[in-house]
Amino acid sequence: MQRLSHRALLVALSLTLSACDAPAGATNTSDAAVDVALDRAATDAAVDAHAADAALDVTATDVTATDVTATDATATDITASDVTVDASTPMGSDEILGTLRGTCGTIRAMLHSPSPALVRNDLVFMAPERYARDTLSPGGQRLFDTANAGGSSSESEVMSYEALHFCEGASLLRTETEIHYAPPDDAGANSITDILVEIGGERVGVSVTRAYVPMPMVLSEASVRDLMTRKLQGINRSSVRVLPEDRWVKQILHVLAVDAASAALVERVWMGLDAATRADTIVVLTTTRGGGFIYCNPDPPLGNECPPIGG
Repeated sequence: MQRLSHRALLVALSLTLSACDAPAGATNTSDAAVDVALDRAATDAAVDAHAADAALDVTATDVTATDVTATDATATDITASDVTVDASTPMGSDEILGTLRGTCGTIRAMLHSPSPALVRNDLVFMAPERYARDTLSPGGQRLFDTANAGGSSSESEVMSYEALHFCEGASLLRTETEIHYAPPDDAGANSITDILVEIGGERVGVSVTRAYVPMPMVLSEASVRDLMTRKLQGINRSSVRVLPEDRWVKQILHVLAVDAASAALVERVWMGLDAATRADTIVVLTTTRGGGFIYCNPDPPLGNECPPIGG
């Protein structure tokens, strides 16, 4: 798989990023929609619309978000402090690549709640661990082997599934291109969801995104607000479009944050979004450490973060 040079990444970051194309005119809500680690570029000079999602999940040009304040958050929202459980007693697999700490085994109880929720945990990777097919669960291996609708989001989607499998006993039902939707129409974006899983006997949609920009760039609140608004609106739209045979009871937006500061910013922004955007979506916010392979290309060894631009 070819990767863009840092020179080309700087060029790409200066472009106005547009919405990505997915099969049948769909707009991909995975972080293949605006991440910028640029995984599948054919040359250093060419950036395809999906690969523009690979390292910067956070372009401000993709969505114009209405200004919101923390007063929009309601007392019924569930946050990490309400639901934290020791992840040493997972509901699913007893193994996961890396070490997951924090909130675990709480999502089943939220699946029929009309309120939004935020669940936090941490995923730590260390040498000599390696990201390879044989280190994953059967569902993770299937995702590892399956091309998504475009872009460079494979690692993040695989690790999102692995965390949900470990913590919540999630099993994989359909990959991104296997979920069935109504034909495109003019009512709104033709958004699609990354993964369909089963948790506690219920179908659950999962969209995955990354809160990351390469050093020395700094993740801004405006960019995170645009990211969260776009992803949550896409989730709401895909829930309208999904056909009955795949219809889920709830969706999860899984945000992988490159460090604690980025995770805190995501949580703060989420608290300030309006109720219509947050709807009833569960946000799982995972702070990674030593997980540079999730965000940048080429993949650094596990236990390492992404190098700075020019590094």
